[in-house]
Amino acid sequence: ERTRLGTICRFWSVAFFASLVGFVCMIIYTNILPAKYLYSALAIIGVVSLLVFPLLYFRRITRVKKMIALGVSFVLVAGFIYGIVNLNDTVDFFSKVTTVGVQTKDYYLVVKDKSDYQAVEELEGKKVGTYMKSEVNYARAKGKLQSKLNVDYKMIENLSKLDNGLLDGDYEAIFVSDSQYKTLCEKEKKFEDKSRILYTIRIDVEAKDVSKKVDVTKESFNIYISGLDTSGKITETSRSDVNMILTVNPKTHTILLTSIPRDFKIELPSYDNATDKLTHTGIYGIEETIGAVENLIGIDMNYYVKVNYSTLKRLVNAIGGIDVYSDYEFTTSGMKYTYTFKKGKNHLNGKKALAFARERHSFEDGDVQRNRNQVKVMEAMIKKCTSSTTVLTKYSKILKKCKKYIEINMGADQIRDLVKMQMNGGYKWTIKKQNLKGTDSQSTVYSSGDYVLYVMEPDEKQLAKAFDKIVAVMDGSLKE
Repeated sequence: ERTRLGTICRFWSVAFFASLVGFVCMIIYTNILPAKYLYSALAIIGVVSLLVFPLLYFRRITRVKKMIALGVSFVLVAGFIYGIVNLNDTVDFFSKVTTVGVQTKDYYLVVKDKSDYQAVEELEGKKVGTYMKSEVNYARAKGKLQSKLNVDYKMIENLSKLDNGLLDGDYEAIFVSDSQYKTLCEKEKKFEDKSRILYTIRIDVEAKDVSKKVDVTKESFNIYISGLDTSGKITETSRSDVNMILTVNPKTHTILLTSIPRDFKIELPSYDNATDKLTHTGIYGIEETIGAVENLIGIDMNYYVKVNYSTLKRLVNAIGGIDVYSDYEFTTSGMKYTYTFKKGKNHLNGKKALAFARERHSFEDGDVQRNRNQVKVMEAMIKKCTSSTTVLTKYSKILKKCKKYIEINMGADQIRDLVKMQMNGGYKWTIKKQNLKGTDSQSTVYSSGDYVLYVMEPDEKQLAKAFDKIVAVMDGSLKE
């Protein structure tokens, strides 16, 4: 029995040593721990392993000592494996969220709901109405459809004439972008009920690197948060309904959240500075949003974080919910589910947090209050995520839940530096907020053609004050 135990322990000692080496290599490779924690961890692991390994490997050890060493080694190996899995998840998370590759944009072939067309091939040689707009992606999408079947495109100058032309039978189908289809459904009564998307053309749009890198542990920087009005894959372009600047000063440990209304009137830098609503910039990709906001505010955006509905729901659920203070008691409207929030503190799960951040019709000042609520949700998430207990207990869950639903153009090494800085110092961050406002107006905009839409005209004085506050946070001179 003693010989058999000795043989088992010797074989197990090799497995123990292999798992030890794998764990140590993984810690060093991920480079996620601050030096003081790294050296302490390696020292403790080294000392314990030097005590356990000889007791397992050498034969002339008493049975009691071998049994104790075997029990301790089982616990250590389980810890090593758990650590390797979590560290591997970390590497995988950083790899996925920091990979800025191809974005996608959808174009729809739309027919009347009660038409007999069931397959796209049935439209061979038919008349198809399309909006006359000189855009590269639009042209590529039309060409991709034309390569599948031969259709007779009819260029329509006014977007508003497309829906009537389709429903009146002037053409068998219309070919529009997803954003134009949304506009038609919003502006024309019952168009969504009377039409049907027969076929979708998806175009790949190469993303550009618009980051302006700094040493994030020593220099102040701005992160632009763009929240798309979609669920699912983060690569899809769509309207940017949440627009927020996160100004971070790593020296004073101050964060400033600047919220910008989605309907702010801005200029599109890639389209001869044509005017549009801020939310529509997301249609043309995150680079267009960044360029438009930099021109509006006058300050560089160093990085961006792109999220959508799925991101918010999954992150809030992963961290165990958030506590948000509501300024009003209100009930949501126009969403799949209805929720009622009380005035005061509310504990929100993912779905409720999304509903709280989206609602605007219940408030007298509409989108302005929605911006305030979005900031409240963001503030609550930051406070929860910077809590050491949340990071330690929810770490693996956060990574797994969110890695497919977030895109960051900050390098993985910079994210690791921020994590190490926070772990090393355990800093409590001061969070400040400001909301931009403007005056209500009506105007046609680039993306919606001849439709007159609600826009918010920026207040130049308030923009100047917002600029000053961002600069004050960045240089550490803010006295508030």
